[in-house]
Amino acid sequence: MTDKSYYLEIGGDVKGLIGDGEFKGIAGDISGGVINQYIITQKSGVEIQSQPLITGSPYLGLRKFEVDDKDRFFGRDNWIIELTDYLKQKNVLLLLGASGSGKSSLVQAGLIPKLKDDFGANKLVNLTFVPDVNPFESFYGCLLGNRYKQYQAKLAQAVKEDTLIKVVEGLKNNSDLWFIFIDQFEELFTRTPKTERDIFIKSLIKLIDNNDSLVKIVMTIRADFLDKLSPYPSLGKIHDQYSKMLTDMDESQLRLAIAEPAARNGVIFEKGLINQIIADFYEQAGSLPLLQYTLDLLWQKNHIQERVLNIKIYQDIGGVTGALEKQADKIYGQFNEVQRKAAEEIFLELISLEGEKAVSRRADKSSFEQEEMQREVLYQLIDNRLLVSKGEDGKATVEVAHEALIRSWKVLQDLIGEKEGIIVLRSRLYADAKQWDDLQKQDAVKASSELWGGSKLKRIVNLIKEKSLSNLDDVAVKFIKASYHYQKQREKIEAERKRREVDTELSLANSLSGYSLHLFNEEGKELDAIVEAIKAGKILQKHNASNTKVIHALQKILVEGRESNRLVGHNGSVNSVSFSSDGKTLVSGSWDKTIKLWNVETGKEIRTLKGHDSYVLSV
Repeated sequence: MTDKSYYLEIGGDVKGLIGDGEFKGIAGDISGGVINQYIITQKSGVEIQSQPLITGSPYLGLRKFEVDDKDRFFGRDNWIIELTDYLKQKNVLLLLGASGSGKSSLVQAGLIPKLKDDFGANKLVNLTFVPDVNPFESFYGCLLGNRYKQYQAKLAQAVKEDTLIKVVEGLKNNSDLWFIFIDQFEELFTRTPKTERDIFIKSLIKLIDNNDSLVKIVMTIRADFLDKLSPYPSLGKIHDQYSKMLTDMDESQLRLAIAEPAARNGVIFEKGLINQIIADFYEQAGSLPLLQYTLDLLWQKNHIQERVLNIKIYQDIGGVTGALEKQADKIYGQFNEVQRKAAEEIFLELISLEGEKAVSRRADKSSFEQEEMQREVLYQLIDNRLLVSKGEDGKATVEVAHEALIRSWKVLQDLIGEKEGIIVLRSRLYADAKQWDDLQKQDAVKASSELWGGSKLKRIVNLIKEKSLSNLDDVAVKFIKASYHYQKQREKIEAERKRREVDTELSLANSLSGYSLHLFNEEGKELDAIVEAIKAGKILQKHNASNTKVIHALQKILVEGRESNRLVGHNGSVNSVSFSSDGKTLVSGSWDKTIKLWNVETGKEIRTLKGHDSYVLSV
């Protein structure tokens, strides 16, 4: 990051010239751990413009800085030195910061290159990954991407508490420095299921407690996700002992971050433009990705051969406060109605909700490539850098270029508000599908309890039919199919159970009708016969069924029967009667607001129940 003309920016109030406008900064020479401050030798715009012109943009847009971008990374030199010195004393760092504060970029383009310089590029093993849905698999992929073979890296795939220690013990050379960088640590809480999360945290704590001075563990996490550490006391201790909060760049640091990349390419800023950019940056709440995006777009729109980035073009593109939204609107506005629908479906798949916060989520690129129209729109969004794709074909992923896009683009904010219910449902679907898929490998019977049914499954199926829920990943699709088939199977079993129940009851009705005819032919059993015949009739009525034998018995008994017992006692009309299950008691309800219980055998009243305020219409 230094050459004969430019030195590490430390912060202060020293003047140097960029074009015709002044920029303030201070420089320092670092040797032997001592910082010697001195005035930057003024370098005029003419001198900058006399350098060889490099026409490619030195700004990254919404893309994060990687290790290879170290020569374009400016303004954080004091932090690089501070963190390097810190890691000489300690083995763990939890770097906190707001979204867009540059945590990942500082580690990737600042800290790692410095450690490589200090320890030797061949000695430092950079193991950078994000947790994703399975942090063990992510670590495994990271090992494969380095110097390790598949048979070696597979150690990391075991979802066990001792996995990380076993990987270090099994693969690390004694003289190597392992730099384990877990970027976007909050993904443990937004994407990783609880089972894997809990085990990974225990495995991580075991590795930290091992206290190997040649294993440095650095994690970055958004400050607004700190509450997610609360259920894990061990992570709370890590925060208390090893955390640092990345602060915003001050004005002198911003000037260096803005001006130096262009100057390295032989280009200057028009007088007053840097001041305007800084003022707009602070108005936008200090989002470094938005700053980089604006500078990159400014570079693309200018006639770089003239070697001057000018104010008018900066204003035309919308400045730091509006460049991203204006460009996104322009790209979106070029789509026809069908393409816009496809774009909306893509963005909805790439966003999840954490409480009231909309956050970016990673998805398999292949899930958007099934339909030609959606594939075409996907690549346009990637080409225009609203989305980023990583990985090789077959394993490639895609995600929103930066969450700054979610916060800054009104079209996307409105879409999220309109489709909030679908976003929440999709997130729940993915979590439950992942849980089911993991259980399938251990206990298929237990896994079936995780399947959806009822109104929740019905809603998902309807949304899919309406094409309101598309691009689901393979696990979610399998989960829905399994849920659908499982519900159909349960419905079939339930229908068969009910059929058997009906058959049993109809058989009982048939028997009761025969028994009622038998009683009818016995002396003094007419009332009993009526009771049994009515029971049989009620069964038919319950199931809306027809049975000639039962109906014949009822007709015969009611037509040919004679009065056996007259039950007298009500002072009004009787509205309803019902027999007890054993047929020995009859209950009657009357207009006289009473209920009476009768002994069927003797016809005598057993009890009168009073207290109703109105007629008793049904018993």
